[in-house]
Amino acid sequence: MRSQSLPDFEDDQQWDIVVPVFNEEARVPELVTRLRKACPGARLIFVDNASTDSTREALQAAGVAVAVRHETNLGYGSSLLDGMKVGRGAIMVVIDADLEYFPEDIPAVVGGLAGAEACFGSRFAAGEAGMSRFRSGGNALVTRFFNLLYGQQLTDLYTGLRAFRREALPLEWLRQPGFEFVLEASARLLDMGGRIVEVPIRYHERSTGSSKMRHLPEFLKFLALAVRLRFGAARPGSTRPGS
Repeated sequence: MRSQSLPDFEDDQQWDIVVPVFNEEARVPELVTRLRKACPGARLIFVDNASTDSTREALQAAGVAVAVRHETNLGYGSSLLDGMKVGRGAIMVVIDADLEYFPEDIPAVVGGLAGAEACFGSRFAAGEAGMSRFRSGGNALVTRFFNLLYGQQLTDLYTGLRAFRREALPLEWLRQPGFEFVLEASARLLDMGGRIVEVPIRYHERSTGSSKMRHLPEFLKFLALAVRLRFGAARPGSTRPGS
């Protein structure tokens, strides 16, 4: 169940910053402050995915209207898609809410769109990412597999900081409700002939709380979906590489 409260927008050129959030009450005040300082004038679209703590109240105290409220947990992908659909800006930015990623790096990621349809903030482009070997190894494996299928040279497919040109990402094609949404969005953008570039970003692995991703099940779903997207029937208008 979804409820929307964000008013209509007039400036279609403004950045939409979509923030999926689940039980992050302790981080909301700092996150909102840093987003506003780093990206003045950007439209903040928080999607509360059925938090059970005081996340919603923390957003209200920070003066942020919750764009979408999920009454039940619909998944990471559903949160991103709902937030993107609510916005109207020509540029869509996605950042995780746990402060592992730096809001101050958003302008650099958006700057990468000058020569591409999508720009991913890479935790590995500047060297060591500052994460556990388990997480970095798993990310490297899925990224290499994606590169092999799609002829890319990415270093960090599953980054939590990305920017897209709205016109290049066909939201109506996207269906995946969980973390596999990241793979689907990347594949569909490439299907449309879009280009993905990366810029180096900072990263600080969280020391409290826990990741929302269940890594092994997500990895297995990734493998199956990646093959299906690459070799399944292309969507109308697709310019899939090699087709």
